[in-house]
Amino acid sequence: MKNSLLVILFLNLSLVGYGQNKLVGYAPEFIGENVTLYTYQDYVTMNRIAIGEGIVNAEDSAFTISLQTNSTIKGVIEIGRVEGSLYLAPKTDYSVYFPASTDPSSYQNSETNIYFSELDTADINYMVLQYHQWFETFVMYNEKDMARGGFLAYLDTFKGYAAEAYKAVEDPFFITYVRYDIAEMEQTYGGNRSSVKRLETFLNYIEPFPVYYENDRYMKFLLAFYDKEFREYLPVTEAAIMNAIYRKSPTLLMQTLKSDILLTNPTLRELVMIDKLGRAFYREIDFRPNIVAILDSVSNHANSEVNATVARNVKNYITNLEPGYPTPAIRLSKSAEEKVTWATYRGKFVYFNFFATWNERSMNDMEIISRLVPKYDEDIAFVSVCTDKDSSAFAAFKKEFPTYDWDIFYVGEDELLMRSFKVTSIPNYFLIDQDGFIFSAPALAPSPNGEYESVEQTLFAIKKALHPPESVRVGEK
Repeated sequence: MKNSLLVILFLNLSLVGYGQNKLVGYAPEFIGENVTLYTYQDYVTMNRIAIGEGIVNAEDSAFTISLQTNSTIKGVIEIGRVEGSLYLAPKTDYSVYFPASTDPSSYQNSETNIYFSELDTADINYMVLQYHQWFETFVMYNEKDMARGGFLAYLDTFKGYAAEAYKAVEDPFFITYVRYDIAEMEQTYGGNRSSVKRLETFLNYIEPFPVYYENDRYMKFLLAFYDKEFREYLPVTEAAIMNAIYRKSPTLLMQTLKSDILLTNPTLRELVMIDKLGRAFYREIDFRPNIVAILDSVSNHANSEVNATVARNVKNYITNLEPGYPTPAIRLSKSAEEKVTWATYRGKFVYFNFFATWNERSMNDMEIISRLVPKYDEDIAFVSVCTDKDSSAFAAFKKEFPTYDWDIFYVGEDELLMRSFKVTSIPNYFLIDQDGFIFSAPALAPSPNGEYESVEQTLFAIKKALHPPESVRVGEK
C-alpha cells in the first residue's frame, strides 16, 4: 500500500529555466550520463518506448527533455542503471531532483525516488501521493481492528470517504487511479474466486466503464481479475478453446470466449484473449506455432489499434528467444572503426555467452571455452561479453589470460542488451544459427549440468552434420 514511487519535497533547487512541455532534472551524481525518458506502450508486456532523451550537464548537473503528451501517462526516467517513475500530465512542465539509488542491483535497474520542485497541488503526482498518505494514516489509526479481520469493512468506509473527498475532482486519470486502487485491495483481501463475488466485481468496476489502457492501476486490477487460464474453463469450453487454437482461428476463439458473461465487451474480450494466448504459449508446447499465428492475425485485424499493438508486443515478447526466431540485435565494438553485429558471423553458428570476472563459475567456463575454440572454430564462432561494472577488472582479465583469443567484448551493465536476452543471472549461454536465428536459448553451458550434459555434445553434433564422413557424401550422390 505504501507508494514508493513518488516523494514530494519542495526543494529550493537552482535549476535552469524551462518552458512548456519540458522535464528539467537535477542529477549531480550522474554528471555526463545519458538520460532517457520512457513510457509504457502497454501494461500487458510492460513494453517501454523512449519518448525523450537528454544528458546531465557538467556545468549545472541538470538535464532537459522536451516532451509532448495529449493525456496523462506514466513515465520512467532512466540514468545509467538507475530509474525512477512519475506521471506526466499534458501541457505540464516538471522540475525534479534525481538521486542515486541506495539499493543497487547487479543485473537489473535499481529504483530511486524522484523529488519534485514547485509541484502544483492539483498535479496528478501530488494527488496520488496525498491519496496514499491519507490511506496509510487511515490504516494506522485502525490497525488493530483491521488485524482482527475487519479490513474489508474499514476499506468500505474509506471508499465512502474517498468518494466524498474527490467528488469535485475533474482529473479522470486520478479518479480512475483511486477507484481501481481500492478495487484491487477489495479483490486481494476479499477473494476473486466465487462466482457471486466475481460478478459483483464485474458489475461494479468493469461493465460500466471503458478500457483504460493508459492507467497503470486499472490495468493491474484488470489483469488480476481475468487471471483464469484457458485450461481452467469448464471441459466443454476448454475443448472449444483448444480447437480454435488448433485451427489458428482468432474469430472462433473470440466466439468461444463470448460465452463467458464477464467477457461480453468485444474490445475487452480481445485484450484478455491476447493476454491469455501469451500465457498459454509457455504451457502449450505443441500449439506454439498456432498461438503465434493467431497473435499475428490479431495484430493486423484487431478491434482496436491498441489491441493490435498489444498483440504485436506479446508476439514479439514470447518469440524473443524462441528457436527459429531472429536473435536480438547486438552492436559490439572491436575498435572505433570496426563494429560487430550478427552479420559479422553469417555462415557460422555462434556460441554467445555473458560472463563476469568475479563469478567463479563464469571463469571456470571461460577456461573450458578456451579448449573448445580450437576444436570447433571452423564452423562455430565463440563470442563472449563481460558484464563487470568496472572496466578495469575486464582489462586485468584480458592481461591475465592472453590465450583467450576469441571475440571477447566489454559491455558492462548494458541494460538494453541484458533485457533483450532476458539475462537475470550470470553466466548465461545462447546458440545462434548460421543465419542469425535462435538455435537454443538458453544453451547448455560448457561445464556439465546435473545430467552430465554440456554444450560440447551440441557442438560436436553440429560439426558432424556439417562435415559428414566421405562415405556418407558419396552414398548420397
